[in-house]
Amino acid sequence: MDALKPRTKRARLDPLDRKRELIEATITTLAEKGYGGFTLAEVADVAGVSPALILLHFNSKEGLLHEVMAHMSRGYFGSLHASQIGAGAAADRLWRLVEAEFVAHYFTPRYLAAWRTFWVELNGRPDYLSDFGDQTTHFTALTQDLCGEIIAEGDYPGHEPRVTGRLIDMALGGMWIDLTQGPTPLTIADARYMARSLLVMLFPRHFSLDGPVQRGGAE
Repeated sequence: MDALKPRTKRARLDPLDRKRELIEATITTLAEKGYGGFTLAEVADVAGVSPALILLHFNSKEGLLHEVMAHMSRGYFGSLHASQIGAGAAADRLWRLVEAEFVAHYFTPRYLAAWRTFWVELNGRPDYLSDFGDQTTHFTALTQDLCGEIIAEGDYPGHEPRVTGRLIDMALGGMWIDLTQGPTPLTIADARYMARSLLVMLFPRHFSLDGPVQRGGAE
C-alpha cells in the first residue's frame, strides 16, 4: 500500500463531495494504520483538511466510522443488486450473484484491509447486521430461490433448495473471513475461483468454471 500522503491545500468542495472524500481518506487510514493507529488527525492529513472539518460533517470519530462502514456496505450490496439487473435463467442469475461477491474493481486491497479493521479490531458485525440485516436476509432467500429453480430443472436427486442455498451462503461467508481475518488470507482471485468451483460441485450439469452451461444443447 502507498504511504500516507501529507496534507496539501484542497479546493472547496460541495458538502457531499467533501463527505465522500473524507470517507475515502478514512478507508485509506484504516487500511494503512488499523484502528490502533487511527486518529482524526491522520484522516485530516490524508484528506488535506482540519480535524474540525471532519467533526463538522460527522460529529464524532464514532459517527465517521459508522458512516464509513455503511458506505462500504452500500457498495457491497449495490454490487449484488446490480448483478440481478436483466432477465435470465436461474443458473445465469446465480452465477452473476456469486461473481458479484468478489468484484476485483471494487473490493481492492485497500477496502479489504479496511473491512479487516472493522471485523477484527472494532467488532463491527453487530452494527453491520443492525443496518443491513434485511439486505443480508434478502440475498440469502434469493440464493435459495435460485437454487430451487435449478434443482427443479432436474438431474439433482436429493438436493434441497434450503440446504444448497445455505451451503453457498455459508461458504461465501467463510471466504470473506479468510479474506479479512484468516491466518493465510485469500486473494480476491482465490475467492472467486473457489466460489466458481463450489457452483460446479453443487450443480455440475449447470456450471463449468467458465460459467453457466447452456442447457438443451451440447454440454
